[in-house]
Amino acid sequence: MLESTARPLVQQPETPPIHKPVTTPAPNTHIAFSGFERTLMFACGVLATVVCVVCLFMQNRLSNTQRQYEDLQTQIAKQSQTTANLKQEIGELSNSERLDAFAKAHDFKVINGNIKRVDNK
Repeated sequence: MLESTARPLVQQPETPPIHKPVTTPAPNTHIAFSGFERTLMFACGVLATVVCVVCLFMQNRLSNTQRQYEDLQTQIAKQSQTTANLKQEIGELSNSERLDAFAKAHDFKVINGNIKRVDNK
């Protein structure tokens, strides 16, 4: 019984420890704008502002013009009504029966050669 139940220790070859790659966060890299890019951004900002101001100006101008147009339309309608009323009054005043009655009331004589006819058109 020379044999022992103990077994000889078998050593496994040493493997180098597996290193996980260490990821370090990249530093915040900031790329500076060039002079041309700055100038271009400034020009775009100024252009956008100018376009907005021009749009507001034109909208205001359009509103004023529309209001003036409506006022003129109202004046034209009033003047047309006045003209129509005056034409009607002329027609009533130049009625032949009225003129005959006026002539008889004031002892005028009607001489057909002296009558001139005026047409209102």
